[in-house]
Amino acid sequence: MFKAAVIGCGMIAGAYEDLDSPVIYSHGKAYFKNGFIEDIAFMDKHPERSGLLAQKYRGVAYNGIHELLHDFKPDCISVCVPDDHHFTVLKSVIDNSKSIKIIFAEKPVCSTREELKVLKNLERSTGIRIIVNHSRRFDSAHQRIKSLIQGGTLGKFIRGDVDYYGGWSHLGVHIVDILQYFFDDVILLKKMEYVCESKYPKDPTLNVDSALASVPLRMTGIDEKFYQILDINLKFEKGQIRIEDFGKDIRIFRKVINQEKENVLSLDSGHSGVGMTSPIVNAVETIVKFLKNQDEGILYSFGLEQAEITMNTLWKGVTLYENQS
Repeated sequence: MFKAAVIGCGMIAGAYEDLDSPVIYSHGKAYFKNGFIEDIAFMDKHPERSGLLAQKYRGVAYNGIHELLHDFKPDCISVCVPDDHHFTVLKSVIDNSKSIKIIFAEKPVCSTREELKVLKNLERSTGIRIIVNHSRRFDSAHQRIKSLIQGGTLGKFIRGDVDYYGGWSHLGVHIVDILQYFFDDVILLKKMEYVCESKYPKDPTLNVDSALASVPLRMTGIDEKFYQILDINLKFEKGQIRIEDFGKDIRIFRKVINQEKENVLSLDSGHSGVGMTSPIVNAVETIVKFLKNQDEGILYSFGLEQAEITMNTLWKGVTLYENQS
């Protein structure tokens, strides 16, 4: 049995999640529902927030990181603070922990290349592993899409189109990460064009012309005042993959020849279905499996090495946009 802790007690930590719902999206509920997590602790700079989560998930609240680490001695810890505090909290946890074996960090793991270098060095010197909640990597439906693409039955990739909102860095990280994960390739950015401001400071929503696997990829930004959207459409020689409603609706189409001898697309119901079915449950199960057997191989797809590939593309986009503005 293991102990888990959560630093930062907002929405993704479980503040608003319904305990009776079969859906699980938060760190708190995922730990609470896992049979191998015996105790949970919560810490937030606002004590009333950590107190409420401790009560909700039958855990214990702490007022500071040092107290949490030294008195509770967790085996694993989730960092769910706002984006610009990720690095500071991660470094503080690693510097002060005597018991932590693995840290589960919300994305983006940090803000700069220099911060990432520090985290990689700390991970190497302490043996504490850091994995990042690029949630689609933990989703079984998205894992099947990767296998489908890599298997080649849809033929050559010929075109990609994405509609998104919410800032190039904040929401674009999901797009960049999952597409590079699917294709085991890096997106080549060509042109970044301003669309609108997002609610995240210094992170505008952009139109992006790029290439993936030497194929055109267009990301089109939508102003959130109209609606929130994240849809991905991938076209291949022999089919199409549509990932819509933030990854919840996945449809695979295969090329067939109809009775008029025309090439058309037909739904492959066997490979289509619902995505994003509580991927954080899979993430916590991966953490528990690691705690049981210390097999670092199971963490590879979720660790800092893969996060660095994603973040480098995002940072290159920011630089390209600033140079083109």
